[in-house]
Amino acid sequence: MTAAAPVRFCVAACIGLAVVTLALAGAADGAGKAWSSYLAPVAACEGSTQRAASPRLQRRAITCLVNWARARSRQGRLSPSHSLQRAAALKGLGVASCGEISHAPCGSDATDPVRRSGYAYTRFGENLYVGALGAASAREIVSAWLQSPGHRANILHPGFRDFGAALVRADGIFYEGAAVVWIAAFASPR
Repeated sequence: MTAAAPVRFCVAACIGLAVVTLALAGAADGAGKAWSSYLAPVAACEGSTQRAASPRLQRRAITCLVNWARARSRQGRLSPSHSLQRAAALKGLGVASCGEISHAPCGSDATDPVRRSGYAYTRFGENLYVGALGAASAREIVSAWLQSPGHRANILHPGFRDFGAALVRADGIFYEGAAVVWIAAFASPR
């Protein structure tokens, strides 16, 4: 994170699921338009409405939906990053193992997974989603993020260039049954 961009934490509850965002203060959040104007039409992203889709298809759908919102906001597409996907998975494992919906689970540094993945960044942001397994499609997850100004700010931030998303199972931690943690990591390289 840059010294000029202090970190802002925001926690929001959305329709019975927990959604958390790590956003850069002062980021463009698309406040001039209704959030729904950034949500892609159903047919725009393959598999985006399938709640039982494979994690790989859901990840591709989330990436498509994020890039569609960015195009609508006249921002450049985010490039998929294996390092950021790994960082997202590491963060998800931390959230699941600590049983804590937090950007710094168990008191860890919020950016440690990005550094551990080998991604050298100048800017970083992330969105979290925790829910019951199969309870939400990629479209519903991105829709929840777009409804939150902090999450939307990460999706639309003009300074981000790369993106990675990962799903981690968190059975019996946040719900009695099967649960998932989705992490979306946004960053710009040095």
